[in-house]
Amino acid sequence: MFFLIQFLRLSLIWFLVSENQEFSTSKDISDSKILTESEINFSQQETDELVGVYFMPSWNTSPDPNVDRDSFWSCLQDPKNCASLQNPGIWGPRGRIYNRKYPYEGPYLDRKPIKELKGFYKRTDPEVARKQLQYMKAYGIDFFAYDWFFGRHYYYHLYFGPQSKIYYPEGWKIDPNRDGRVAVPGLVEWEDQLEVLLAENAKLPKDQQLKFAINWCDDSHERWMLWLKVGSPDELARKANYSGEKPDRELYIKVHEKITQLWIDQYFSRGDYLKEEDGRPVVYFYFPQDAESRAAYYGLSLKDLLDLSQKTAKKAGFPGIKFIAVTAGPMLERERAYGLSTKWKAKNPNRPWEGGTYQNRLLLQEYVPRLKSMGFEGMTAYVYHNFYEKDNRSYADMRETYRGHWKKWNEEFKNDPKFEYQVPVAMGWDMRPAGGTWPQQTGFPSEPYKDRVHSDKASFTAKLKEAQQVSRSYRPSNGNTVMICCWNEYLEGNYIEPTEGHGFDYLEAIKSVFGNK
Repeated sequence: MFFLIQFLRLSLIWFLVSENQEFSTSKDISDSKILTESEINFSQQETDELVGVYFMPSWNTSPDPNVDRDSFWSCLQDPKNCASLQNPGIWGPRGRIYNRKYPYEGPYLDRKPIKELKGFYKRTDPEVARKQLQYMKAYGIDFFAYDWFFGRHYYYHLYFGPQSKIYYPEGWKIDPNRDGRVAVPGLVEWEDQLEVLLAENAKLPKDQQLKFAINWCDDSHERWMLWLKVGSPDELARKANYSGEKPDRELYIKVHEKITQLWIDQYFSRGDYLKEEDGRPVVYFYFPQDAESRAAYYGLSLKDLLDLSQKTAKKAGFPGIKFIAVTAGPMLERERAYGLSTKWKAKNPNRPWEGGTYQNRLLLQEYVPRLKSMGFEGMTAYVYHNFYEKDNRSYADMRETYRGHWKKWNEEFKNDPKFEYQVPVAMGWDMRPAGGTWPQQTGFPSEPYKDRVHSDKASFTAKLKEAQQVSRSYRPSNGNTVMICCWNEYLEGNYIEPTEGHGFDYLEAIKSVFGNK
């Protein structure tokens, strides 16, 4: 998700580990201490892990309403139809450029889902959704965290047929003179896949249902600019907005309340939503620095927003919300320019929609200690690309960087039972279908050598097993959740869904480690 979400929503990624004999013979971890069962010394009940996996939605990139061009499948099959490769905002005015030095290496047909999933399936196919849920459940996955996107800037009309079914909190203000135009904008983006998954999940017997959670991805700079553009002279001139509709502080806060109320009305009340034993719904929060830096534009802290969510949830009868930060980032001083920002500042305060800068950038080790004071009760990751000087140039490298993070953050929080570190695992990284790591305005990737982080069943199993042991060794303070990235990050090369290339290898690895529950 790091890239998909960074340019069409930026994203980062990460995953899990497994199997005893594979693990003990793996060359690239021979220097690590392996914990034995006697050293762990937990009962079966205490050692059962809760295994989660991220689910990335795809979307239609075709301008023709009669054509559905899936954002995943088009990029795997044909670069001419891949919106990611043609995006000038990412790759510059000519899009992604291929030449002798940077050749096209596709199509990536080994990533085609197996025939039982109908190959390059339609994302809203209920039969496929049911199969996905059943595979997850059968192979030891307990819940999926759906990458959830929200466009703040969309106004719509409740008296207009096609828009009448869009969520709007009951009793909130509308304009009856403009077809029921909503006073508080914003709607869920790329939600159709989730709707089908939840509908199919509800049809399954209770003991076969999967839990799910929201992974809120508030990280798109493009959407932030569209929000700031609300009420601008150009928008008023073309009647996209009306007088009085402007992205001020009051409306920004109200939109956040609307987001939380939507969670309450559409997700939290469901029996299959992931909750703590005390009844609090769990919400993952991808890249909190993005929301923090934009809230700071209005003089708000991220804690202000999370407190509002807590208040809204409690008003609805819930005991609160458990927020888990999903975070990663650079750790070297020379990389501070790419660090985690805490403030966005407009270049022209009178015309903020023309752009601004992200400021007060922190390195990951500086940012993480602030999470608890913001209102988070835990932390995990999507994908770690490095640990200090160590980059991921192979899966052996990735396993080494993950070990560094696991140890650092487990040690950081081991004496704080009220803040947990959910051990993350990643299956790999290879962003070539979306152009490569990382996109530049020149039309070329900046670090293409990172697009060879490939695992296999044995190395993934070993990594899962190691993650399990690390999780158990810090169990008293860190809970029992292990997060895998990802089910279907096809464009970033991070996917465990059964494909023609690897079959059920990754699901079998998960089951061998976590399946006996």
